[in-house]
Amino acid sequence: MVAGKGGVGKTTVTAAMARASADLGLRVLVVTLNSRQGLSELLGGTPTDGSDYDGTTISSGLGPKKTGSILLRSLTASDALQDYLATQGLALLAKRLVSTGVVGVVASAAPGIDDLLVLGKLKHLVGLTGPEGDHDLIIVDGPAAGHAMSFLQSPAAMAKTISGGPLHSQANEVLAMLHDPEKCRVIMVTLPETTPVNELLETTALLTETVGVHFGPVVINGVDQAPEITALVAAGRLPDDELGDAARYRASRCAMHAHEVKRVNQLVATGSISLPHIASAGLSAGDIKTLAKVLLAEVSTQS
Repeated sequence: MVAGKGGVGKTTVTAAMARASADLGLRVLVVTLNSRQGLSELLGGTPTDGSDYDGTTISSGLGPKKTGSILLRSLTASDALQDYLATQGLALLAKRLVSTGVVGVVASAAPGIDDLLVLGKLKHLVGLTGPEGDHDLIIVDGPAAGHAMSFLQSPAAMAKTISGGPLHSQANEVLAMLHDPEKCRVIMVTLPETTPVNELLETTALLTETVGVHFGPVVINGVDQAPEITALVAAGRLPDDELGDAARYRASRCAMHAHEVKRVNQLVATGSISLPHIASAGLSAGDIKTLAKVLLAEVSTQS
């Protein structure tokens, strides 16, 4: 699950991870919660790809043996409830409940049930991964940090609140998945700036204490590195004009980014992976391929 403060580039990192994994030959399922916009285009699809429960295969035939693929699908609490009831032989009831808005009423009356439904479906999908399963890897474009906290805390809350029955069992099964590092890891995303890094540290500590999830390396998105400009500024070889001011500003930003990357590596046990800043008004699928190559190189260096 990819998580982090809103605006740090979670969806970008989700897309880069999916592309990098597929380029290794893995069959990747990308799950977006509540049909988040923009992810399908970053993966090379159209705006409507992956916007429904069944999903869309956006890429296939990737990797050295042409086995890599990316399937994008959306998942909501209504979808999860309808699917669950259908497996219990209650498909007609499920459609009725969803169409009348009962799911929303129940979610309001018992906060956390909608999140538990979604996590329960994710647990089911995780059970289908592996060589004989449908996918090798599932990547979830998770909610922003505030909702991510309540989202991941919902199984423990439900297990305490409900003493028995299917929901109690579901909550305990989801907790077992969240606590198993072979089945679930959280990838936190941040920017190389003081406030986002501080929030990353706070969120990581809270999730460790209250949920007990395991983490992968932090992904630091948008790291600016300009060694040539930094060297010119250090040597004092720039004019005192607008161009020189711009170069000095960029050198100071690179220094700030380097400081924050170092701080993350000092304070986070899992270490970090840095993705470069791409100067663009909006990222494209081609930019995601570039970030995927950087991601693979970073992982290869660390391993």
